[in-house]
Amino acid sequence: MGLMTARTAPPTALPPVDLPLDMLALGLLMRGPAHGYRLFSAYQVELGEIWTAGRSRFYGALAELPRRRLARAHLEPQAHRPARRTYTITPLGRQRFLAWLHEPVTPLRAVRVVFLAKLRFFELLNLPRVEDLLLAQREVCRTGLVQLERRAASAAAGGNDHFGEILYAFRVYQARSVLDWLAWLARRRPTRRKVGASESAKGSR
Repeated sequence: MGLMTARTAPPTALPPVDLPLDMLALGLLMRGPAHGYRLFSAYQVELGEIWTAGRSRFYGALAELPRRRLARAHLEPQAHRPARRTYTITPLGRQRFLAWLHEPVTPLRAVRVVFLAKLRFFELLNLPRVEDLLLAQREVCRTGLVQLERRAASAAAGGNDHFGEILYAFRVYQARSVLDWLAWLARRRPTRRKVGASESAKGSR
């Protein structure tokens, strides 16, 4: 029979993976106060290769931060131009961002988007403990791989679910590749760069 054979237990559909733009905005505000256009420009430069979001979506997520007490906003006058809104991260916003930053991601497919964004922030903000995140992420991915291997074995044992076997084999190989990449990251041991006095003061505001 061909690939489109009947099956009683179809493979589980995967939910979409999206970047939490509120956390990205908070991460950029960790470097100091900034207005919306500067933040969006920084997002495009620093994170645009990981995920692309339109300006309206980014501004929408940014506008929600003051309501949630994650950032403060104030109008900054400009000569001969409309006042611009400048945002400053609050202690609660800083706490929420750091909690998000240190959590491993699920599902496994989120590694290529959300986890990469977290690694980028560790570098941009020169933060410690990236090794802890790598270790936690490897454990999460190992657990996911075991589950996928069980599903792949079940599909292969059924004998009549050829497409399910192909699909789960693909996901298993993906999971193994992610684990290999995480192991490479752990061996690489990136060193934190030294921060000058002016940059350190800026990041602590």
